[in-house]
Amino acid sequence: MLACTTKRSATRLVFAGAALVATAACRDTRLDKLSTGISRDSALAIINEGAGGDSLARVYRQESYLLQNLKGNAHVTNVLFYNKSGVKETADPKLPPEKTTPIVLSDGKVIGWGWTYFDSLAKDNNIPLKQRN
Repeated sequence: MLACTTKRSATRLVFAGAALVATAACRDTRLDKLSTGISRDSALAIINEGAGGDSLARVYRQESYLLQNLKGNAHVTNVLFYNKSGVKETADPKLPPEKTTPIVLSDGKVIGWGWTYFDSLAKDNNIPLKQRN
């Protein structure tokens, strides 16, 4: 059974739908293709899709850390700061962090991505966080 829709609620639905479409249009679908456990090479192939030649074409910068896992063993954690426009730190050292997305790899495999994931990892491992808006 269909409920009657008032003009006001119909207008709200139109605006909500438009906002959802605008958000989806701005969303970077490359990040949606990432999954935990994939290799560094696979992650780079995904984020660099359509970019020619440079394997780090859309990596703004990268950082590496030697961290301990739950068993106390040291492992290499690499963070790729992805920028969908392909801006490099050398070209724009003041690019706001919000224009990048950290992709975190441990021993060559993706373990997570996004600022929420990176911030949690940084807090748990005493990695100094840079100021973000």
